[in-house]
Amino acid sequence: MITLIQYINILTRDGKSLLFRNYGSSDVDRDLLAGFLSAFSGFMKEISKSDIRSTATDEFKYFYTVIDEIIIVVCTDLEDEDAVVNSKITDIRVKFIEEYGEILTSGEWSGNRSMFADFGKEIDDTILGEIKVSIIGLGGVGKTTLLRLICGVDINLEYQPTINVDIANYDGAELGVDRTIMLWDFAGQSNYRALWPSLLDSTDIVLLVIDSTYDSLNPTKEIIHDILDKHYKDTLVIGIANKQDLPNRLTPKFCERILSDIKRDPPIQVHGMVAIKAMYQKKIHAILNDAINKVYQNPKSN
Repeated sequence: MITLIQYINILTRDGKSLLFRNYGSSDVDRDLLAGFLSAFSGFMKEISKSDIRSTATDEFKYFYTVIDEIIIVVCTDLEDEDAVVNSKITDIRVKFIEEYGEILTSGEWSGNRSMFADFGKEIDDTILGEIKVSIIGLGGVGKTTLLRLICGVDINLEYQPTINVDIANYDGAELGVDRTIMLWDFAGQSNYRALWPSLLDSTDIVLLVIDSTYDSLNPTKEIIHDILDKHYKDTLVIGIANKQDLPNRLTPKFCERILSDIKRDPPIQVHGMVAIKAMYQKKIHAILNDAINKVYQNPKSN
């Protein structure tokens, strides 16, 4: 079951918010939250540092736990499973204590809330999970080169086929996203393709790479029809027409028109790319940022 957490607030016992992340579609009434904390402050004083308690209203369920003088409050939908929410709160507690426990217990904290800002990414990764981007296409079209371009590492111009799948972690901050991105680079050889349906599981965004030739364009239509449309009809697919620097290449618009024969919602947009050139890193980052914003609403911070 997907955890539909509305928001999380880390605050002091006297109600001063240190870090707030809103994952719901509506704005949170801070005065109402402050009133809730005031009403339950007595209970909070009684719970141990390892306890996680909860209470429900007509609309939401509130989970809360205490770390010394810090309170973590998580608001969820009523149908969310307690065990799943408690597990996420425990992970956040552990990471928060590792990061800030010593300075808070030592009395060295000056009251400056800005020191907690970077913890927003840890919360987002825990609450929402990492963003999975799968890079698929035929062998030799430049998938691994594109992966390396995204990550900003040296590009190897000698073709070396990927064996099964390569996975790379990437800090989403480079894309303006407060979450970790998992980039999956799939082996394109036909003998590995039977594994794709299972490897694509939990994919948020697919980068479908072609080398801007008829030789890869037509088989790529088969990939869309046989794998993506059968198993991942609702997954956002972005087309990458790589190797735009080569002679006789097909334009991105032409590739997009050919791929449009297969109806998807939204239609597959195709972007031109030369993955061996570092100057294209900004372009692929912008493409990914736009795709992530389409799939997810960025959490609202304090």
